[in-house]
Amino acid sequence: MFCAISGEAPEQPVVSVKSGNIFERRLIEKYISEHGRDPVTNEEITADDLIEIKTTPETVKPRPPKLSSVPSLLSSLQNEWDSVMLESFTLKQQYQQVRQELSHALYQNDAATRVIARLKKERDAARDALANIQAHLGTTTPTAQPSREQESMDVDQPNLPEEVIEKMNTTSARLSEMRRGKKKPPTEFASVEKVQEYTQTSSIPSLHSARSAGITALDVNSTGNLILTGGNDKHVQVYDKSEDKVIANLAGHTKKVTAIRFRGQEEENDVFLSASADKHVRLWVPDEKKGYKLGHNISAHKGEVTGISVHPCKDYFVSAGGDSKWIFYDFETAQSIMETVDSENQSGYTSISFHPDGNLLATGTNDSVVQIWDVKSQKIATNFGEHTGKINALAFSENGYIVATASEDNLVKLWDLRKLSNTKTFTLDDGYKVQSLAFDDYGQYLAVGGNDVRVFKAKDGSSIATFSDNTADVTGLHWSPLAQGLVTSSLDRTVRFYGSN
Repeated sequence: MFCAISGEAPEQPVVSVKSGNIFERRLIEKYISEHGRDPVTNEEITADDLIEIKTTPETVKPRPPKLSSVPSLLSSLQNEWDSVMLESFTLKQQYQQVRQELSHALYQNDAATRVIARLKKERDAARDALANIQAHLGTTTPTAQPSREQESMDVDQPNLPEEVIEKMNTTSARLSEMRRGKKKPPTEFASVEKVQEYTQTSSIPSLHSARSAGITALDVNSTGNLILTGGNDKHVQVYDKSEDKVIANLAGHTKKVTAIRFRGQEEENDVFLSASADKHVRLWVPDEKKGYKLGHNISAHKGEVTGISVHPCKDYFVSAGGDSKWIFYDFETAQSIMETVDSENQSGYTSISFHPDGNLLATGTNDSVVQIWDVKSQKIATNFGEHTGKINALAFSENGYIVATASEDNLVKLWDLRKLSNTKTFTLDDGYKVQSLAFDDYGQYLAVGGNDVRVFKAKDGSSIATFSDNTADVTGLHWSPLAQGLVTSSLDRTVRFYGSN
């Protein structure tokens, strides 16, 4: 029994019901797919015209002629032995080469270390000599001698350009002056009783794909008309409330979207940012045809990007990632201005947020620490480490005095930046997973999103309202101006609006 094509004994024999010829299955199926005919009779034939032949015992392929005698077998074994020896010899050569390269690298490292130590010794001697000369002449050093820790920071962390620092200082002074004029909420601000009466007024269901379902991030533009969402389906969507439809469904990320943020300019079609577990940050700009299009694709991180935040001046933004790095960018060019790595924290960042004045920055880590950074010097001003479990969310109050943090320990803590202490702790139910936090624009109420939505009075921690219309975890929160409403997003693919009827 031989194949009509190859002339060899088939491993999977089949017979044609039209011609009766026997073929090797893989050969005849390939021939049919290319020609659609029987290779012997040239009749039209399909794979359905083939019948498998069952043989007992199964067909055994004949041994090649070269292996049918003892000398042939010995020759084959000798060839295989020679190949093994040649491969072993090649591996030994590569091993010796790698050892030499490693030895050379270690020698270079040792030499560099010795040179650095000698240069530091000469520098210290020069400083001592300069100090002696100044003391002898009765002069003083114009600037204080930096510490070794500061020198290391100066080498590792580049300084911000002077124009950036000047703009940050101007913005901080302007916002601080504005804040002094609105210490108390106006009469239009929603009272506690009004917030307690809030109900779901409307919703946007079925956003994003049902496969890898869930909205993972939420933001609302300055006009309150555009709703920005990111999802587990790797897409970013822009929903127009006035038109009651999704005006842009943006693809490009290759993994789930972790954070999104409008730039915050007071215009209808504001640019916005999206961050993803694919290690990229994307800047989206308005487009007349498609609503929005990709402006820049930023790949500065080596780990997943977990958070983004826009500076109050609207000209800069930052991103934080699992590579234990936060990066400061220019909005117009989308270029990195400064990259900061904390050598003491290698667990990776989970969240990031600018202080309302823009001179401070809060970061949450996987090892349960909240860090408050001085942005201009890229130094940690203080650490808050009383949580257990990674930091899931953080938010500053509008006056900048309080920062709220939440972690996997189902606790929400309020920290006073003036006293550098924990002033209030909200203990939630066992198993409650906090995904997001949001203060209103006067810092009176704190919304907590997790298994449901809970609103607390920020001053004394009393519970005001609970909304449990969601059927999956709440991942995004956004207060309307004067606390007149609350927008939420959830893994159930729904955006909900709460307010007075």
